[in-house]
Amino acid sequence: METVPLGIIAAPNLPANIAEDLKNEVADLLSYTIDDRVEWKVESLIDPLIGVAENTNEILDKVVNIKKEYGWNYAICLTDLPLYSGKHLVVADASIENSVAQISIPVFGFMPMRSRIKKAFIQLMGELYYRYSPKDPFTTDVVHMKPFLKEYKNKKFPKPKTLSLSLTERVEVADNEQVDVRYMIKSRIIGRMRVLAGMTFANRPWTALFSFNKLITLSFATGTYISIFPTPWQLSIAYSPGRFIAVMILAILGTVIWVIFSHELWEKPTEKGKKRWRDLYNWTTFTTLGVIIISNYIMLFIIFLAAIAVFVPPSLFEAWTGLDEEPTPGYYFALVWLITSLGTLAGAIGTGIEDEGKIRDITYSYRQKQRYYEIEKEEEEGKDQKAESS
Repeated sequence: METVPLGIIAAPNLPANIAEDLKNEVADLLSYTIDDRVEWKVESLIDPLIGVAENTNEILDKVVNIKKEYGWNYAICLTDLPLYSGKHLVVADASIENSVAQISIPVFGFMPMRSRIKKAFIQLMGELYYRYSPKDPFTTDVVHMKPFLKEYKNKKFPKPKTLSLSLTERVEVADNEQVDVRYMIKSRIIGRMRVLAGMTFANRPWTALFSFNKLITLSFATGTYISIFPTPWQLSIAYSPGRFIAVMILAILGTVIWVIFSHELWEKPTEKGKKRWRDLYNWTTFTTLGVIIISNYIMLFIIFLAAIAVFVPPSLFEAWTGLDEEPTPGYYFALVWLITSLGTLAGAIGTGIEDEGKIRDITYSYRQKQRYYEIEKEEEEGKDQKAESS
């Protein structure tokens, strides 16, 4: 039986984890969905993929070189870069002539289901294996082409869930040197929302829950301190739900904005970075920090709620607030809500003394850090050239 070597090339972090899963699963799936007359040999490789490349052809050129170096028949790359075609976001590209393709992980959204990516992988392998190209429509053998996205023959392999191909449009590209077939998100709005969610997910903000030590410590200390004064207690029974929500939003947004600008996380316009990419990375930083701060807010709320429930008897609550009735759980909830918001807002100052490198490691993905250092390096070189010329 003929052996068909197939390489999966992945960017570090999330794409590498997905590639490892695919490596262990797709060989049998390819036999059942594409061609069971060959033995599929699947290998994986982690590679930075052009550093901060923002061009589809540059990435595919690198994939072609790696494919030749390792002697693979086919190669598919999993990148953490969002890819564009005009104003539309691209899910995947295939170069039939070179037997390579790429999948953009961020467009799969906040929780990129492995089954969706697996289906996209099989879809692309079908394109490459049966070799239909709009540049050369006679490259495919239609007679032997199998319906590789139909029901599986073996019940032990569950049919993959839809990749959201209903939102994806297959386009045959004849005017591009590298790409023959492209899958794009039909809606620009949905595409932007999904890629922003996907890039936020790639930053894994939940892993940074306990990383902002100074923020948590100062927030807790401030909340504890202000709770010994009667004013917050009295405000907690006077405020309407709308005011509580407004104070909470102010605390969370204020903290996020303070962290961004105190540590210069907002990328400024430069000759290196295009506005499209700059805006995308900036909003990814914003949403990543938002998830982290909201998670810390919830954790502080739970801590304060437990502490006040244990140490504040109803009689003390009545005395400090002037209530004429026994306080219900709703009163305690309102007090904790206000203390948590005020403590979080004051705790934002604590992030100002956090190490800048640590903050950037938490809020930037691997790709974003590479981009930051490349831009910083180019700006320094530009300054040096200006100094020499003057």
